Amino acid sequence: MGKTYYIAAIELSSSKISGAVGVETFEGIKILATASMPVNGFITKGVVRNVDETSKAITGIINVLEHNLGDKYKVSIKRAYTSLAGLSLHSVKSKVTKGFEDYTRISSGIIDELADENDKTFQCPAGYARVRTIHQEYKLDGKIENNPVGASARIIEGNYLNLIIKEQYLKQMKESFAEAELDIEDSFSAARIDGDTLLDKDMQRNGCALVNIGADTTTISIYTKGTLRMLNVLPLGCSNITKDLCAEHISYDEAEEILITRGYKPSGNETAAIVDSAITNSIIYARMSEILQNVKFRIEESGEHVHHIIFTGGGSKLKNLDLMLKELLPNFKTEIISEPQFNLISDSGVNVSGVTATLYGLLRQGKVNCCEEEVKTTPVITEQAMFANDELDFQEEKTQEEQEPEISREEKKRLEREERERQKEEERVRKEAIRAQKQKEKEERKKNKKPNPVVSLFRDWFENATGEEENENDND
Repeated sequence: MGKTYYIAAIELSSSKISGAVGVETFEGIKILATASMPVNGFITKGVVRNVDETSKAITGIINVLEHNLGDKYKVSIKRAYTSLAGLSLHSVKSKVTKGFEDYTRISSGIIDELADENDKTFQCPAGYARVRTIHQEYKLDGKIENNPVGASARIIEGNYLNLIIKEQYLKQMKESFAEAELDIEDSFSAARIDGDTLLDKDMQRNGCALVNIGADTTTISIYTKGTLRMLNVLPLGCSNITKDLCAEHISYDEAEEILITRGYKPSGNETAAIVDSAITNSIIYARMSEILQNVKFRIEESGEHVHHIIFTGGGSKLKNLDLMLKELLPNFKTEIISEPQFNLISDSGVNVSGVTATLYGLLRQGKVNCCEEEVKTTPVITEQAMFANDELDFQEEKTQEEQEPEISREEKKRLEREERERQKEEERVRKEAIRAQKQKEKEERKKNKKPNPVVSLFRDWFENATGEEENENDND
């Protein structure tokens, strides 16, 4: 039997921190343990505000997960996949162009060179860091080509979507995991994870927007031609509605209950309620209208052809939201979905009701084992000790034998930790060597290549034209 790979995922959001451990099976991801705890202000608008409190919460989640895994699995969680979200997360488009002296067959190496050039030349706004680059499409001699490898062209243009986030927010998130002594194996945009989890290929190809109405923010992701085209986060969420209801002397718990059980009541459909239904109805309608109008504006502003809008997140649970969508977004096909679009299975007795699409999607992305099995050594009792008449000697020998495995386990953990660090360093050195070799070969090719006066004149003209266009865009 092969080694079991356990995937661990942690999702940080404004309302709660959630965690799960699962394994991949032929039927899908099997969830073995889950845990969650509420966030009391130390994460707002998807951003870690208090590193100490967040790290304590992450530690608490890991402890609960390991406890729930119990003696059945006997593993300890060492690393996890996590999501990136928050108000500053958004997308920025970029493009890279490469010309040739004559018609050239496009190879995967040329595609890699374009991606490397984008990595080098893309400039993040001050205070931001790029967290992911998504290939859009390519243009060969001005014509769009999604699969350029093997085709011939004199000019190729690569288009990219760069996801960026404020450096300080990213630093605070990483520090929270570091203080909890949990390694981040990889991080993914929560919006993109939700898209892969909730949208099928036809939806992404035909043009749709996925709108996640969270507690403090609303995230808009636009998909066309099978890929993510735009990501934007609004500073509005369902907590704004709750706060407005609380301002009318309604308790927080009652306000939450109103949103889920009563929600929006269309005119002519009023019923008796604990508080004035007209007031609560106007508050819900005003705030949700504000969110939906902003969503509509961002979609239209993107310039992408979107006909279908899918709503998810905690705010999508507002009762009768579908009626508001028909009223406020009449030109779009609207839909509310919250369940993952693939099989969800779990161990017996595991509560999966709190597993979000983001958390489940993170488990699905996992490719590296995140847990280490706890190796327990059984003390060996010698024949001499077994038949010794001196009970005191027997107890002392047994005690000594029980202590030795404890020491060996600590030593083993230390050696394993050093081995992992050594492997990471070797991998880093290897990648640096490959990168240096590629750069050296590239410089040698440039050095040995004889310039063609006509091509050089064309290249200078093209670069000047491109620079003027970019300057005009910057001025706009």
